[in-house]
Amino acid sequence: MSRFFSLYILLFVFVSCSKPSELSREFNCESVHLKSVTQISDFNKNFNISIPNTWKTKLYYDNFTSEIFAADTIKQFSETYILSVSYNLGEVNFNDAFFKRNDSLATSKNLKIIQSKNIQFQSKESYYYLLKGIKNDFTYHQFQLTVKLTDNSFFNSYIDVYGEVAVEDRICEAIAILDEIEFLQ
Repeated sequence: MSRFFSLYILLFVFVSCSKPSELSREFNCESVHLKSVTQISDFNKNFNISIPNTWKTKLYYDNFTSEIFAADTIKQFSETYILSVSYNLGEVNFNDAFFKRNDSLATSKNLKIIQSKNIQFQSKESYYYLLKGIKNDFTYHQFQLTVKLTDNSFFNSYIDVYGEVAVEDRICEAIAILDEIEFLQ
């Protein structure tokens, strides 16, 4: 009986402890477990994402992009975040031209790059950066993650966080959603 109980406890600890993603570690995120989620697929069935079922979502697609927009419209604007995730056809390379283009886009929008880095996301070559500035009279943070899926496709996500309250917590919650994305291609 004692041996069985010890085995049960060991199995429980092993199953309940999951290793945080590299992205979660970058932002020192504690484990976030979202409740009552709904799995949503993009129009072209390239990926699935689990979004809290109280959130408002919109889908968009064209010949090159399949995108999902989501936000918690129950909370105040400065207490939530806007999430945009997309599958894109096209080539992406994390080289000097890519970094210069992103830097110039940030500069043109009066955003300051707070943090950026090449990482592995779900074992794929990726790059993220965190920007800060003013938008619509709010302090504004934008987290962007680009993941190279194949030579001719990539995944992109934007997380827009308005205000100064619990910015890190909201980014970590959004990263928890991103960590659970299932690429279908």
